[in-house]
Amino acid sequence: MAAAITLMIAAGSVAAESVALNFGAMRGAGDTLQMRYETIAGGGNAGRVSVGDRNLQAGHIVHTIMSGPRTGSRFSTFCVELGQNIGNGVLTYDIVGLADAPLPGPSYGQAAADAVSAVVANARAMGWIDARLQADTGQENYLGRMGAIQAAIWEAIGGDVQIGSAGTSHFVSDAYSELMDIQTFDASLRMAGLRALVHPSRQDMLYVVPLPPAAFAGLGMLGACFGVRAVRRR
Repeated sequence: MAAAITLMIAAGSVAAESVALNFGAMRGAGDTLQMRYETIAGGGNAGRVSVGDRNLQAGHIVHTIMSGPRTGSRFSTFCVELGQNIGNGVLTYDIVGLADAPLPGPSYGQAAADAVSAVVANARAMGWIDARLQADTGQENYLGRMGAIQAAIWEAIGGDVQIGSAGTSHFVSDAYSELMDIQTFDASLRMAGLRALVHPSRQDMLYVVPLPPAAFAGLGMLGACFGVRAVRRR
């Protein structure tokens, strides 16, 4: 079994530092991640989204890496669960395939996992986030864009997201309309290495498993042989 990996996530992160994992982690072979919740980006100014009969804060969830070579590094992500709250203190999460989330189940399955992956991949193609889900906090409408990504993820996992509701922040709904524009959204895009961090009693979140250095050489060869699809940018 691959060794456990311990991380902590802190408030105000602008860019995530990649964490070297082994091939076992890529396969989801029982790896874990320890994280401490710090805040939601923007705090009280974070966007809100109406989901069913609830009005939820939506945006980048900020944590801090707790141990290992990246101790003290910051990491921001998005939640993939509507039935639980995020917890305080240091929590240990299992790294699983996104289709196997949430914990407890039932699992979302591959169709929902693909829909979530398409959301974050399109946000990346637009330059809102990078390949590790991190973002430039100084970009235009940062809070609205992160809230829009979160709203679209909740919708992808079956949440009753009400973008047109008065309870949804206008700067989130504006960014959502841009992200999910039927004329530009590419449902075939996927975010490489996308996984879920799951905990039995706390909110589950997205995570991206970095590819080991040896894997990049193989990917480079594939790109040379078959070509690399251009990424759409605004």
